[in-house]
Amino acid sequence: MYQILKKQTLNANTKLMVIEAPHVARKAEPGQFIILRVSAEGERIPLTIADFDREKGSVTIIFQEVGATTMALGALNEGDCLHDFVGPLGKASELEGLKKVAVVGGGLGCAIAYPQAKKLHEMGAEVDLIAGFRSKDIIILEDEMKNACTNLHIV
Repeated sequence: MYQILKKQTLNANTKLMVIEAPHVARKAEPGQFIILRVSAEGERIPLTIADFDREKGSVTIIFQEVGATTMALGALNEGDCLHDFVGPLGKASELEGLKKVAVVGGGLGCAIAYPQAKKLHEMGAEVDLIAGFRSKDIIILEDEMKNACTNLHIV
């Protein structure tokens, strides 16, 4: 079982959860995803790895509550457990050797853009992060993105 260490509401229908999953955190790279199940009978859903902490053994996911499964996921609280949390899956983004980069994300897509910008910034690249949102009240990850780039442009 995979315990929810942190739950945060980012806007009206968007949640962030930090999940205890050391085997996933140990191998995770930007651009990869996980597949989770809320319960044994539940649907398997893929979600982007928005962040990870190898030392703490945790993985951050961000999702919108739009269907039965994401509503059930959003109803869980800190201390609750997920039935399955499989990953990391997919091919990691190829970021090595890049020196000056523009990373673009829109809305929930910033959960994909953020870990890539963060890794590039840590590798010494000059990163312009462009994040688009329909309105100010749905902006997510603003502080995190500010710390993961040279210049942040929110449009």
